[in-house]
Amino acid sequence: MSEIWIASDWHLAPGSPAAHGRLALAFLTAAHAAGARVILNGDVFDDLFAGPGRSQAAHPAVLAAMEALSAERRLARTRGNHDPEVSDAQVELDWPGLGRVLVAHGHAADPVNASPVGRLGDAISRRFGRLGVVRGAAWLAESVARAVAQDYMIATFRRRCLALVERGGYALGVFGHVHSAHLARDDRYANAGALLDGVLEYLVLGASGPRLESLRDASIGAAPAARAVVIPDQPSRSAGREDLPPR
Repeated sequence: MSEIWIASDWHLAPGSPAAHGRLALAFLTAAHAAGARVILNGDVFDDLFAGPGRSQAAHPAVLAAMEALSAERRLARTRGNHDPEVSDAQVELDWPGLGRVLVAHGHAADPVNASPVGRLGDAISRRFGRLGVVRGAAWLAESVARAVAQDYMIATFRRRCLALVERGGYALGVFGHVHSAHLARDDRYANAGALLDGVLEYLVLGASGPRLESLRDASIGAAPAARAVVIPDQPSRSAGREDLPPR
């Protein structure tokens, strides 16, 4: 069975660093060459701030690579809060040796995003997100919130996502949204991470189970580096960053 590579939160936009476009293209090219299926789990293009279509137009090579995978029925996408035009909210899989797997961006489980304040913020971003002052204010608010309560926010998000996994009877849920990669033995919550600071994190469903991997801009062309493998008695491997763009 082909591997499934799950990535999220690229936030590609007209003003993205060139390294982000290179990494996204390298990921899709490597997946195609490996015969893998790909799930892009929300917030791939930042339509919320840039407006529909503008981010895709700024990254034509990435879009072409996505279309090539899609033409071979090897690409699925889920909807994030920054690409709300994507049709599917989640993907469900049956993975040998693991069971039913839920893949969803997870923003609906974010208490801030789901609140009236969060909905108002998204509405303002959709209408005025191309203005630098609006993007700057959103980034500042996000940075302050993470500096003050990042651990609490991620713990709350994980707890709410686990509730979705347990209600649905899934063996594993793979989420995104919080830009914090996570995979641990006996934990039914996993997070594929994000594209930040010259590193693209992703989760692979393979023959031996799930694993976290990453691509680095400095090593494009080399084999992906394994970031974490589930090993007996291994503690959780989580990676959080404080200097994040708005989710």
